[in-house]
Amino acid sequence: MKKTQMVILASLISIPFIISGCAKKAPESGAASPETGTVAAEAGSTSVDSGTDTAAPAQSLGTVHYGIHQGGSAFSAGFLLSELKLNEKYNFDIKMTVTTGPNVFSALSAGEMDIGFLGNGMAWHYFEKDPKIAILTIDNLTNDDRLIVRKGLGIEEYEPLETLGEKLPGMTLACDLTTTPGTFLKSLVNAINKDKADGDKVWYEDIEGAYPLKGAADKEIPILNTTNANITAVMQDKSIDCCITYGNTKMAIQRDTDNYVIAATTFTHLSDTVTPSTWAVNKEFCEKNPELVQAFVNALVEAMDYRSNKDNWDECIKLAVPFDQLSPEDYDPEAAYWLSKADLKEYFSDDNGQGFTYLQQIRASHMGNNGLDDATALKVDEVFYKDFIRNATAD
Repeated sequence: MKKTQMVILASLISIPFIISGCAKKAPESGAASPETGTVAAEAGSTSVDSGTDTAAPAQSLGTVHYGIHQGGSAFSAGFLLSELKLNEKYNFDIKMTVTTGPNVFSALSAGEMDIGFLGNGMAWHYFEKDPKIAILTIDNLTNDDRLIVRKGLGIEEYEPLETLGEKLPGMTLACDLTTTPGTFLKSLVNAINKDKADGDKVWYEDIEGAYPLKGAADKEIPILNTTNANITAVMQDKSIDCCITYGNTKMAIQRDTDNYVIAATTFTHLSDTVTPSTWAVNKEFCEKNPELVQAFVNALVEAMDYRSNKDNWDECIKLAVPFDQLSPEDYDPEAAYWLSKADLKEYFSDDNGQGFTYLQQIRASHMGNNGLDDATALKVDEVFYKDFIRNATAD
């Protein structure tokens, strides 16, 4: 019997969880065979490893080291893949690392991770010159990022874009410009500025300079660039008027209805520019292990399908609470539209499907940034390995 061990590292304090399982009899004719394994920990992250047991069945396809993001594991398809032991069903071992989006990208690019979950903040790397990663599939249609404003400042719940553009300049806004809140802010500013003359456009100082361009002083949104994990502490400072945040940090702030109001979300204000989260694969790993990658995508789609069923949401949260060390109320089942297998099949059944539209929107959201423009950025069909998701949703 092989063992699976989960280790959580928070502030460098580890808390182990042990899960055991037995390999089943190998199927005939090359069908999928289950397998379990072990788990190891890495400093600063959580790693779940299906192991290197020397007694592992010879027919195992191999090990996939993949990364997911910290917190909110209840609705992470990668976490559910592990908890539901879908790697056993599809005959491969896993090592799951829980970390940040930038760390997932860095590890993928360095060949230190095989597959990883990326929000739109890191998605521009798909389209840069000579990328080391490619897209396997979209994961969900996120509504997690949102603009939350301190009450009493004149901005109401779901403030219309027109008046939001009049009231937001001058308010100090805290967010992480390097991750999805940064792309949410950019999309929100673009929506506010639509059809406005340059002199009337609101603007802010982004990582690379003024966006969309340096304008009038009374049109600037002052920015405090900080990590999402730091937002709760930052908002204790009354000089910070608003924030863009996500995940359990968002949940904690928006529960304080006496002091804060939700001013804008993706679904209420930016529905035409939805940029789904994606699953990335290291291209070299994919080229060497296509059968293993296909098995992973098959398992991932089954996890997504499980997650898409509202009847499973309570169980998803129950599984995640001890792993994340959060409370049930920290999870937001409505943070996204959770795609089913049927959705994915429809989205990618042909090259004109909705899935390709979403991928184009991801690409478009990064034009004009990080040295990317429409002429130089790679096209979607150059960075999307569409056969894997089509195979996974074929039946």
